[in-house]
Amino acid sequence: MSHTVANRVRDKVSEHLSAANTAPWEEVRDRLNQKLRGWKEYFGLGNPWKAYRVLNEHVEERVRHFLRRRHKVSSQGTSQFSRKHIFGELGVFRLGGRSGEAHS
Repeated sequence: MSHTVANRVRDKVSEHLSAANTAPWEEVRDRLNQKLRGWKEYFGLGNPWKAYRVLNEHVEERVRHFLRRRHKVSSQGTSQFSRKHIFGELGVFRLGGRSGEAHS
């Protein structure tokens, strides 16, 4: 995945998780997962692991920020919205998912 394409994907994630998105979390998550799965299929040829890592980190950061704002959490939110919680219990799709994290 080229740097330019990765930046466009990051921009789309940020746009989707903006403050203007007031849909219920389940709807926000499901639409985000749909986009992430589509990008995985489109860019899954070759060895995209570095790009996946960068995009997963961006998704994690943006989801945490989105939920902190939505739940009015004054801290950084890393304990309430840990990586495990975001990609596990909250069900966000992880590109190149790992064992114990959401794959659906």
